[in-house]
Amino acid sequence: MSTHATQILVEGLSFPEGPRWHAGALWFSDIHAHRVYRLEPDGTQKTVAEIDDRTSGIGFLPDGRLLVVSMLDRRLVAVDADGRNSVHADMAHLSRNFINDMVVDAKGRAYVGSRNGGKPDTASDSLIFVDADGSVRTEVPDMATPNGTVITPDGSQLIIAETAYGRLRKFDIAADGSLSNRETVFEAPGKHLDGICRDEEGGIWAGGGGHGLLRISPEGELEVIEFPGRMVLATALGGPDGRTLFLATTGLNLIDNLTYIGADRTRDKDVNSDGRIEAMRVAVPGQDR
Repeated sequence: MSTHATQILVEGLSFPEGPRWHAGALWFSDIHAHRVYRLEPDGTQKTVAEIDDRTSGIGFLPDGRLLVVSMLDRRLVAVDADGRNSVHADMAHLSRNFINDMVVDAKGRAYVGSRNGGKPDTASDSLIFVDADGSVRTEVPDMATPNGTVITPDGSQLIIAETAYGRLRKFDIAADGSLSNRETVFEAPGKHLDGICRDEEGGIWAGGGGHGLLRISPEGELEVIEFPGRMVLATALGGPDGRTLFLATTGLNLIDNLTYIGADRTRDKDVNSDGRIEAMRVAVPGQDR
């Protein structure tokens, strides 16, 4: 294990999630604030979306609109440059509890993790496919806590974390967006894999929750970087040279807060989990530059 110093870029967030480097800035959700922010390299922070639900995974359509996961309503909301919202896709009939993280490919097709209420060992969660026109289908019906997801730069493979098992799964992507050839490419029982990003060598950075920050080398070797007193939830590589690793972190009180609020959105405003966006420099740049 090792420790690394980070720079705190943003403080006072309730529950930061889904960081993405896009169009020269960092975008991220604050789940219990029901907002998405854009953070410029000069430190300027702007609210770019506000919805009537918890926000989680984000992505971008080819026309530049922002896509935001509306967790409890189980919808994808499209947000235009003026901040106007519209429903892009409704998957409430496919998801029995809530939707969480997602990845959007270059064609505007989204893969959304659905948590369906069962325990991990029941493999009752799913991965939902949303086509660019907003049509939806259950793509993988038997997953366990699907979470952070990346697509390789050539668009041929999808890698997704199954949090409860500390596991990475890899799928081949067909021309129509369907997935096949599921393969477990990493597993660390007892660890926690949350929001992930991929570097240009094929290494994976992952939020490890209370276990800190994790890096999985292209050869499958695990490095654990401790964050005492913090939870690392999600990661994104970006910055001008692609070598800045952005981290969404909270205090350990997040767990108690989640227990307190449950699915009651009216309680969201009452909690603050000491959320931050932090950053550190790394040697290998991100896959998307």
